[in-house]
Amino acid sequence: MEQNSTGSILVLIPYLLIGIIAGIINAVNAWIKLEGKYLYYIFFQPLTTFLFWGWLLIQIYVPAQIYWWILTGIFPKKPDINPIFIITVVIYGISFQSLLEYIEEQALAPRNLSIIVNWVDNLLEYYLKATQLAKTSDFWKSLEEEMKEIKKENLLSGLEYLEDYYFDGKYNRLNKDQYQGFQNKLTEIKQENDISLQSKKLVKTLLKGKIPRRHLPNVLRQFKLSPKFINKYFKQS
Repeated sequence: MEQNSTGSILVLIPYLLIGIIAGIINAVNAWIKLEGKYLYYIFFQPLTTFLFWGWLLIQIYVPAQIYWWILTGIFPKKPDINPIFIITVVIYGISFQSLLEYIEEQALAPRNLSIIVNWVDNLLEYYLKATQLAKTSDFWKSLEEEMKEIKKENLLSGLEYLEDYYFDGKYNRLNKDQYQGFQNKLTEIKQENDISLQSKKLVKTLLKGKIPRRHLPNVLRQFKLSPKFINKYFKQS
């Protein structure tokens, strides 16, 4: 009897592992979206935040759990593990966030799972506003003031770097419309004569919430900002 029980568990292990893979794929997608959503909070370092790890585990657990409910509730007999099955599960993991509402509407999983996902999303957002907003807002304001002090040629040199290298490399080959939008903003800033307005528009439309922390120190150096200012906020960059 014990041998049969052990054998049944061993048979299930590959299915469990495949379900976890689907969860990991969803977690990667969710992390990419999270980075894009919170670009404004440049001092947020998720890997050092306990709450982030809880959020990440939920992103893995929920799709893996739903996969298991579907597998055990719909299929009277376990499907064979073959390339088609694995590809199907991978697609499920990739598109999970779009599928979640449909899965719940069709009663393939309990409705409260999306509540859990939304709850951890909201909790993380609350945490960021509570711990990061003041410091981040102070940085962007200080950056505007610092930009007003640089020479006109240094400002133009930095804008050319953004246009010819940074935005071109990041967007031009992937999203032509978005790249064109950045080009239009760059042109508008170049045509502005008032350095104060230039600085404000530059920070507001091209830097704030657009450039991630890992790229920002190098971008700021292209404007010949003082090393003292950069080191104050990016000591390890």
